[in-house]
Amino acid sequence: MPALSSPLPPGMVPPLAADNDNDHSGLIVVITSLTLFLALASLSVRIFAASKRSFTLNDDYVLLVVVAFACVQVSLTLVSVHYGWGKTWDMISETDFIPMLKTAYVADLFYVVTLGLSKICTMVFYRNLAVRRTMRTNNAILGACSVCTVLAIVILGMRCDKNPWKDIDNRCVGLLPRWKAICAFDIVLEALILAYPVRIILKVQISFLKKLMVLMILSCRVILVPLSVVHLHFIQKQIRSSNPTLTGTYATTAAEIHLGVSVVVLTVSSLKMFVAVYEDEQGLAYTEDVSKSQGVGNGSHQSKPWLWRWSRQKKELSASSSGCDDATVVPLASGARDNANAIVKSVHISVTHQDREDIELRESGPSGQRGKGRM
Repeated sequence: MPALSSPLPPGMVPPLAADNDNDHSGLIVVITSLTLFLALASLSVRIFAASKRSFTLNDDYVLLVVVAFACVQVSLTLVSVHYGWGKTWDMISETDFIPMLKTAYVADLFYVVTLGLSKICTMVFYRNLAVRRTMRTNNAILGACSVCTVLAIVILGMRCDKNPWKDIDNRCVGLLPRWKAICAFDIVLEALILAYPVRIILKVQISFLKKLMVLMILSCRVILVPLSVVHLHFIQKQIRSSNPTLTGTYATTAAEIHLGVSVVVLTVSSLKMFVAVYEDEQGLAYTEDVSKSQGVGNGSHQSKPWLWRWSRQKKELSASSSGCDDATVVPLASGARDNANAIVKSVHISVTHQDREDIELRESGPSGQRGKGRM
């Protein structure tokens, strides 16, 4: 909006933030608010999905931590805008200048932490799909994500000045190489994460088209690579600018978009179209280990244990009405832990009055002398 050159009419108050040649705080507020909405919406989607399957996976807890860190980062960014970030040097008061730099500095640290936690959450999710022979690779990538996140915090936290929050321009010659190193870590890790599920999905006993669909869904993280490059581009402009608090607006907005998308892609495991491609003709879904245990592709007829988790308490069947109970079936391969190698499928069973009578007759009399149930 244009700068206000005349006093406001009586009864009107100035806007909370503006967007003009000397003040881009309004742009930061809008994009940051959008990031907050995306983070909370992603958490809501995951909570809804967890309630439907009636149990919680490890990556659900990690996502909760990711969203918490994202909310803290968004809050710090808005506080820095309150102190003057996004405005020209001469518009920032001396009392607000140091608090602005400190909050912007801490917001950058939470930015790299949240990105690292997003990668860790993705690898924890893949542990639910991985087979044993790929678990070492999963652990290696998971460890690399953790180590690179810690390194990014150290690299970005230690700058040229003893008060590192003051280094926001080219007076700190090592600031741009630090951001380049963080961007390189980010791109390499994203490439590893994108490549990891290919081998797993290709071994799953489903059709080629379904495999391709799953890989396309999981490849949505590829959008984070150009977003990381765009953020580095604007960081470079900020560092080389004579007015970094104003030019830094675009680096901040790029970081917020990058952060929001990195949280949104974590909800892909809760999408119905992702789970549905694993279903077989009986409506059950398997990964490679479970498929083999059921005799798919190798002629084996060995059976594996089943774990039934009821999504709601079982109700007494009425003799004069029909009922429908929901159960969540998770096939477990032997030795699997934390619901690994399992895709959840909801099974609906309808029992009529006549069916109930037939079942009771079978249970009360000798086998073969009573009517058969029709379940």
